[in-house]
Amino acid sequence: MPDRLANELREALPRLLADPAAVRVPDGVADRRAAVTLVLSPNPLHSQRAEALLVVRAQVAGDPWSGQVALPGGRVEEGDADLLDTARRELEEETGVNIAPAGYLGRLDDLHPRSPHLPSIAVTPFVAWLSERTPVAENRELAGHLWVPLRDLASPVFRSSLRREAPVPKMFETVELGDFTIWGMTLSIIDNFLNRISAGTR
Repeated sequence: MPDRLANELREALPRLLADPAAVRVPDGVADRRAAVTLVLSPNPLHSQRAEALLVVRAQVAGDPWSGQVALPGGRVEEGDADLLDTARRELEEETGVNIAPAGYLGRLDDLHPRSPHLPSIAVTPFVAWLSERTPVAENRELAGHLWVPLRDLASPVFRSSLRREAPVPKMFETVELGDFTIWGMTLSIIDNFLNRISAGTR
Protein backbone atom coordinates (compact mmCIF):
# COMPACT_ATOMS: atom_id res chain seq x y z
CA MET A 1 0.00 0.00 0.00
CA PRO A 2 2.78 2.55 0.62
CA ASP A 3 3.65 2.10 -3.10
CA ARG A 4 0.12 3.03 -4.17
CA LEU A 5 0.07 6.15 -6.36
CA ALA A 6 -0.19 9.29 -4.26
CA ASN A 7 -3.54 10.40 -5.69
CA GLU A 8 -5.04 6.96 -5.05
CA LEU A 9 -3.71 7.00 -1.49
CA ARG A 10 -5.19 10.46 -0.91
CA GLU A 11 -8.61 9.27 -2.03
CA ALA A 12 -8.46 6.12 0.10
CA LEU A 13 -7.20 7.67 3.33
CA PRO A 14 -10.50 8.91 4.84
CA ARG A 15 -11.92 5.39 4.60
CA LEU A 16 -8.75 3.68 5.80
CA LEU A 17 -8.48 5.99 8.81
CA ALA A 18 -12.15 5.71 9.78
CA ASP A 19 -12.52 1.92 9.95
CA PRO A 20 -11.80 0.68 12.50
CA ALA A 21 -12.11 3.75 14.68
CA ALA A 22 -8.90 4.96 16.30
CA VAL A 23 -8.25 3.93 19.90
CA ARG A 24 -8.72 6.89 22.22
CA VAL A 25 -7.29 7.53 25.68
CA PRO A 26 -10.12 8.87 27.89
CA ASP A 27 -9.74 12.28 29.49
CA GLY A 28 -8.30 12.14 32.97
CA VAL A 29 -6.07 9.11 32.36
CA ALA A 30 -3.00 11.27 31.65
CA ASP A 31 -1.93 14.50 33.30
CA ARG A 32 -1.60 16.31 29.98
CA ARG A 33 -2.73 15.87 26.38
CA ALA A 34 -0.87 16.59 23.18
CA ALA A 35 -1.43 16.26 19.45
CA VAL A 36 0.89 15.68 16.50
CA THR A 37 0.42 15.68 12.73
CA LEU A 38 1.62 13.10 10.24
CA VAL A 39 1.83 15.34 7.16
CA LEU A 40 1.76 13.53 3.82
CA SER A 41 2.52 15.16 0.49
CA PRO A 42 3.43 14.17 -3.07
CA ASN A 43 7.12 14.54 -3.90
CA PRO A 44 7.43 17.69 -6.07
CA LEU A 45 9.68 15.86 -8.56
CA HIS A 46 7.77 12.56 -8.49
CA SER A 47 4.17 13.60 -7.94
CA GLN A 48 2.92 10.04 -7.59
CA ARG A 49 5.26 9.25 -4.67
CA ALA A 50 3.84 10.10 -1.24
CA GLU A 51 6.22 11.30 1.46
CA ALA A 52 5.93 12.11 5.17
CA LEU A 53 7.26 15.20 6.94
CA LEU A 54 9.45 14.48 9.95
CA VAL A 55 11.20 17.03 12.15
CA VAL A 56 14.34 16.91 14.29
CA ARG A 57 13.90 18.26 17.79
CA ALA A 58 16.46 20.77 19.04
CA GLN A 59 18.72 19.75 21.91
CA VAL A 60 17.03 20.98 25.10
CA ALA A 61 18.19 20.07 28.60
CA GLY A 62 15.59 18.11 30.54
CA ASP A 63 13.48 17.25 27.47
CA PRO A 64 13.10 13.44 27.19
CA TRP A 65 12.57 13.76 23.42
CA SER A 66 15.44 16.20 22.87
CA GLY A 67 17.27 15.72 19.57
CA GLN A 68 14.95 12.98 18.32
CA VAL A 69 13.28 12.64 14.94
CA ALA A 70 9.60 13.32 15.56
CA LEU A 71 6.30 14.48 14.13
CA PRO A 72 5.45 18.17 14.49
CA GLY A 73 3.18 18.76 17.48
CA GLY A 74 2.97 19.58 21.14
CA ARG A 75 0.84 19.98 24.22
CA VAL A 76 -2.65 21.39 24.44
CA GLU A 77 -2.65 25.04 25.42
CA GLU A 78 -5.32 27.29 26.82
CA GLY A 79 -7.32 28.67 23.91
CA ASP A 80 -7.15 25.50 21.78
CA ALA A 81 -10.67 24.55 20.75
CA ASP A 82 -9.88 20.82 20.59
CA LEU A 83 -7.05 18.39 19.83
CA LEU A 84 -7.27 19.07 16.10
CA ASP A 85 -6.82 22.76 16.84
CA THR A 86 -3.75 21.88 18.92
CA ALA A 87 -2.30 19.80 16.07
CA ARG A 88 -2.85 22.57 13.51
CA ARG A 89 -1.44 25.29 15.76
CA GLU A 90 1.67 23.30 16.66
CA LEU A 91 2.30 22.35 13.03
CA GLU A 92 2.22 25.97 11.93
CA GLU A 93 4.26 27.23 14.89
CA GLU A 94 7.02 24.67 14.40
CA THR A 95 7.19 24.44 10.61
CA GLY A 96 5.25 27.36 9.15
CA VAL A 97 3.01 24.86 7.34
CA ASN A 98 -0.69 25.71 7.57
CA ILE A 99 -3.18 23.00 6.68
CA ALA A 100 -6.89 23.78 6.82
CA PRO A 101 -9.15 21.46 8.82
CA ALA A 102 -10.40 19.97 5.54
CA GLY A 103 -6.86 18.78 4.87
CA TYR A 104 -6.95 16.60 8.00
CA LEU A 105 -8.21 13.20 6.90
CA GLY A 106 -8.42 11.26 10.14
CA ARG A 107 -6.65 10.21 13.30
CA LEU A 108 -4.55 7.29 14.50
CA ASP A 109 -4.51 5.47 17.84
CA ASP A 110 -3.76 7.60 20.87
CA LEU A 111 -0.54 6.83 22.73
CA HIS A 112 -0.06 7.00 26.49
CA PRO A 113 3.48 6.01 27.49
CA ARG A 114 3.35 4.26 30.85
CA SER A 115 6.81 4.86 32.25
CA PRO A 116 7.95 6.49 35.47
CA HIS A 117 10.74 8.04 33.40
CA LEU A 118 8.41 9.91 31.01
CA PRO A 119 5.79 12.63 31.56
CA SER A 120 2.20 11.44 31.97
CA ILE A 121 0.87 12.54 28.61
CA ALA A 122 -1.62 11.20 26.06
CA VAL A 123 -0.71 11.93 22.44
CA THR A 124 -3.26 12.03 19.62
CA PRO A 125 -1.83 11.68 16.10
CA PHE A 126 -3.70 13.18 13.15
CA VAL A 127 -3.06 12.53 9.45
CA ALA A 128 -3.11 15.47 7.04
CA TRP A 129 -2.56 15.85 3.31
CA LEU A 130 -0.58 18.73 1.80
CA SER A 131 -1.41 18.83 -1.91
CA GLU A 132 1.13 21.52 -2.77
CA ARG A 133 4.29 21.42 -0.69
CA THR A 134 5.27 24.72 0.90
CA PRO A 135 8.71 25.60 2.34
CA VAL A 136 9.28 24.47 5.91
CA ALA A 137 10.24 27.36 8.20
CA GLU A 138 11.65 25.73 11.33
CA ASN A 139 11.23 27.56 14.63
CA ARG A 140 13.71 27.41 17.53
CA GLU A 141 12.21 24.12 18.76
CA LEU A 142 13.58 22.30 15.71
CA ALA A 143 17.06 21.50 14.48
CA GLY A 144 16.00 20.23 11.06
CA HIS A 145 13.39 18.39 9.01
CA LEU A 146 13.18 15.75 6.29
CA TRP A 147 10.67 14.39 3.82
CA VAL A 148 10.72 10.59 3.76
CA PRO A 149 9.03 8.37 1.15
CA LEU A 150 6.41 6.10 2.69
CA ARG A 151 7.98 3.19 0.84
CA ASP A 152 11.24 3.76 2.77
CA LEU A 153 9.44 3.90 6.11
CA ALA A 154 7.82 0.57 5.32
CA SER A 155 10.85 -1.12 3.76
CA PRO A 156 12.63 -3.84 5.78
CA VAL A 157 15.87 -2.59 4.18
CA PHE A 158 15.88 0.40 6.54
CA ARG A 159 14.67 -1.45 9.64
CA SER A 160 17.10 -2.07 12.46
CA SER A 161 17.21 -1.99 16.27
CA LEU A 162 18.62 0.26 18.95
CA ARG A 163 19.69 -0.57 22.48
CA ARG A 164 19.14 2.15 25.06
CA GLU A 165 20.89 1.77 28.40
CA ALA A 166 19.05 4.54 30.28
CA PRO A 167 16.85 4.77 32.17
CA VAL A 168 16.78 0.95 31.89
CA PRO A 169 18.37 -1.33 29.24
CA LYS A 170 15.89 -1.95 26.41
CA MET A 171 15.85 -2.77 22.70
CA PHE A 172 13.79 -0.66 20.29
CA GLU A 173 12.93 -1.20 16.64
CA THR A 174 14.21 1.61 14.41
CA VAL A 175 14.17 3.00 10.90
CA GLU A 176 17.69 4.08 9.89
CA LEU A 177 17.87 6.75 7.19
CA GLY A 178 21.43 7.99 6.82
CA ASP A 179 22.22 10.10 9.88
CA PHE A 180 18.63 9.91 11.12
CA THR A 181 17.15 7.28 13.44
CA ILE A 182 13.39 7.02 13.84
CA TRP A 183 12.23 5.09 16.89
CA GLY A 184 10.05 5.20 19.99
CA MET A 185 6.72 6.98 19.93
CA THR A 186 7.29 8.41 16.45
CA LEU A 187 7.89 4.99 14.92
CA SER A 188 4.87 3.59 16.79
CA ILE A 189 2.68 6.25 15.15
CA ILE A 190 4.19 5.63 11.72
CA ASP A 191 3.73 1.87 12.03
CA ASN A 192 0.13 2.37 13.16
CA PHE A 193 -0.42 4.34 9.96
CA LEU A 194 1.40 1.84 7.74
CA ASN A 195 -0.55 -1.06 9.24
CA ARG A 196 -3.83 0.72 8.57
CA ILE A 197 -3.11 1.44 4.93
CA SER A 198 -1.70 -2.06 4.40
CA ALA A 199 -4.82 -3.61 5.93
CA GLY A 200 -6.90 -1.70 3.41
CA THR A 201 -5.49 -3.80 0.57
CA ARG A 202 -6.23 -7.20 2.11
